[in-house]
Amino acid sequence: TIKQWMNQGAFLMRRLENVRGEFSLTALAYNIKRAISIIGVPGLIAALRT
Repeated sequence: TIKQWMNQGAFLMRRLENVRGEFSLTALAYNIKRAISIIGVPGLIAALRT
């Protein structure tokens, strides 16, 4: 579902280990995108500095 929301479609990698890595990157991008929409870029940068 997350991949569809981000217009990525099916997994490009094969084997479970590679698919896990691909999904981890997708989840990281999704979480950063959510953080930016909730607290904004300045708030995210401030949170990362502390």
